[in-house]
Amino acid sequence: MATKGNRDFRPLTHYTPPYGWINDPNGMVYEDGIWHLFAQHYPDDTKWGPMHWRHATSTDLLHWKDLGIALYPDEELGYIFSGSGVIDAGNTSGLGVDRDPMVLMYTHADVVNNRQQQSIAFSEDRVHFTPYAGNPVIASNEVNFRDPKVFKNPILNCWSVVISCDKVMEFYASDDLIHWRKTGEFGRTENRLGGIFECPDLFPLTAPDGSQVWVLLASTALPAPFGGFRMQYFLGEFDGNTFRETHPARLPRFVDSGYDDYAAVTFFGADRRLLMGWAEAIAYGEDGPTGEFCGLMTYARELSLVELNGELCLAMKPVTPDFDLKPVPEIEPLQLNFRQSIPRSEGALPGELFHIRVEAEGPFNLTLSNDRGEALNISLSTEQKLVVDRTKAGVRDFNPLFNSGLFSVMTAPRGQFGPAVLDLYFDRMIAETYMDGGTLVNTSVVFPQEPYTKATLLGKGRLSIGSPAL
Repeated sequence: MATKGNRDFRPLTHYTPPYGWINDPNGMVYEDGIWHLFAQHYPDDTKWGPMHWRHATSTDLLHWKDLGIALYPDEELGYIFSGSGVIDAGNTSGLGVDRDPMVLMYTHADVVNNRQQQSIAFSEDRVHFTPYAGNPVIASNEVNFRDPKVFKNPILNCWSVVISCDKVMEFYASDDLIHWRKTGEFGRTENRLGGIFECPDLFPLTAPDGSQVWVLLASTALPAPFGGFRMQYFLGEFDGNTFRETHPARLPRFVDSGYDDYAAVTFFGADRRLLMGWAEAIAYGEDGPTGEFCGLMTYARELSLVELNGELCLAMKPVTPDFDLKPVPEIEPLQLNFRQSIPRSEGALPGELFHIRVEAEGPFNLTLSNDRGEALNISLSTEQKLVVDRTKAGVRDFNPLFNSGLFSVMTAPRGQFGPAVLDLYFDRMIAETYMDGGTLVNTSVVFPQEPYTKATLLGKGRLSIGSPAL
């Protein structure tokens, strides 16, 4: 087991494995007050290896009970890559005996023969899973054919699944989760960025005008200058067979302006659409200084559709602890010269789990800092761009890409003008930033050698700091 940590970076309210490596969240299901989370996992090291599925449950999406490994690699079919889970209400698969089964659908990755196929496993007790004897249920010889996301098809009244197949996504339908037929595909002309699709998801949301719009998520392996791996989404309609983009945007739509949010998918069975992602970047994730574990999940985020500048876009509201927000008084302004000064507010941080809100009338700079001189800077520029700068935020030299300008300073256009509201949720090593009602989001991991102790706001506005409410 690798031991590379110089202090305890394990977050307090974000999921991490007890040991080893994790990446993509998988098989996320809500049932009877319990949230089930599975994740790509390698138990024998803090680097990527032969993939298993680890299983955890929660009643609040903030505190997790580890249930160990649910799926193991198969000697013939291969590693267990990403996938999804459902409750098979009505036992359409016939795999349940005393109870409707939970069915997991996942990719078997045969690294010897270089092919990927789709398989299923099932469970009545939601803890012990039995691989289906007839796996794979969707056979193929494709190299990049993975990450099945199963959902109920309300148009055809059956099951459907969307699967990444290189630079397109394929759709299949089934009456029993076992026998599948291809119904369509998406991306041959719409994949304008040209990357390989991964970890898709498809679901409906209600637009501000009351209409139903389907959202297709696509984690995408992209070339520069997009940083290698980003999450984009498309808006359109689903006819029961395939997805069609009907609300194109002027620019590609990204889920997150940071690099530490990838492979995010939503929970099956919940009464609201909740998204959770892997809070690490493929480019440098396995080299981080976190000790016996490597990898974590974002907060779950409730999704909605809003209109911004005449276009529909996703808005995200995170599920977080309750925080007691209190305004911080202004102190002596920062004097630039004898004619000009900048308002300044400053307050102590209440430990390593906190919420900061900035209500600004214009451009501002928010800094989290400690006595070592480490500082995370989050600002709204005069060009109305959100800038997250972790150049001096903590340990950076563990990986040359993390230490590079591309990954150190992240910039994204705000898309509107006027007063701004920013909410920052910080948990030991992860900063989740939500601006303008969650229409602009940045997720970034940082590794300060000592906890941040002070927050400083430069700019006209109000700074509030919240500690976890008792």
